[in-house]
Amino acid sequence: MMAFLQIFGAILIFAPFLVFIFLLLLSRKKLKRKAIGFSADLTTFLLFISVPVSVEALWEVEIAFALLGTALLIALLLLVIEWKKTKEIDVLKYIRKTWRLYFLLLAMGYILIWVTGLALTVISFG
Repeated sequence: MMAFLQIFGAILIFAPFLVFIFLLLLSRKKLKRKAIGFSADLTTFLLFISVPVSVEALWEVEIAFALLGTALLIALLLLVIEWKKTKEIDVLKYIRKTWRLYFLLLAMGYILIWVTGLALTVISFG
């Protein structure tokens, strides 16, 4: 049982896009057009774990603190932009925008990390 949980946890951490696709397929009938946003929102949690773990596994560099600091800076920057633009902030809309931006940035980072890691692995075998 413990081995199954370890394998399941590893899949969640190292393959968050499988979770995204699974959630998308699962929620598509009920949520229709909102299924992508729902799946992205839940997958963002995994990406916040997966990106630092992947970097540490590939290059033995810890970036979790830097990633969280960057996320806070992005949130503050978006808050200032939203405040200057509207003067009255819709908190839920702001949080949703910020969270979706995190998804996009983390997903791109995740893809870049793994493509780079794969390329380095292929080069090291050559």
